[in-house]
Amino acid sequence: MLKNRFADGAIIFDTREIDRRVDYLVERKIPFVIVGRDNVYGATSFVNLDNVKAGYLGAEHLIKKGNRSIRFFLGDENFTVNQDRAKGFIQAFNDYHIKSELRHIEYGIMNPKFAYEKMKNILEEEIPDALFVFGDQRAIGVYHAIQEKGLKIPQDIAVLGIDNIPLSEYYYPALTTISQSVRKMAKGAIEILDQQLKDPENHKSQRIIFQPKLIIRNST
Repeated sequence: MLKNRFADGAIIFDTREIDRRVDYLVERKIPFVIVGRDNVYGATSFVNLDNVKAGYLGAEHLIKKGNRSIRFFLGDENFTVNQDRAKGFIQAFNDYHIKSELRHIEYGIMNPKFAYEKMKNILEEEIPDALFVFGDQRAIGVYHAIQEKGLKIPQDIAVLGIDNIPLSEYYYPALTTISQSVRKMAKGAIEILDQQLKDPENHKSQRIIFQPKLIIRNST
């Protein structure tokens, strides 16, 4: 659409460390905003969650609840959001002096079905203390596998999500999760892009970092 001039600007999601989409837009001086981060170009604008902190908050909460063997389900390993959350997760284990062999990061968990199948396979081998799941929707798959095995949440396995989608409050048990201010980030991205489009010559790059918030419910 941008190439054929059907759009004047863009909002980019799911960035990678080296992202050809960003290269394309920068080279052609097309207005754009990243929802995520960019460490390659100094003048790009983005809005982002502090994803390192999100990974840390989740792991810290589970550790403080007495959990030690914790698995972290993440999406595509190449996306910066997942890399940052993994960094925070690992840092929490280091800060609390938990043995590295007790932490497990599983990438490629793209939807509830993948989460269900992965969790089902894990439960054939062991029963971890807790699951930290990238995305509340994926947590549905984890819930299903745990309950299908006859285990209870959180008595047997604690489960923590990320997103704080409206439905998560109505899971059984209600899902402890991390809120990431989706509406605020979306509003911020639109406002920055609007400024770029209105004054392309004089706009300055903006980088806004939102803070995650732990929402404690009954699953941990």
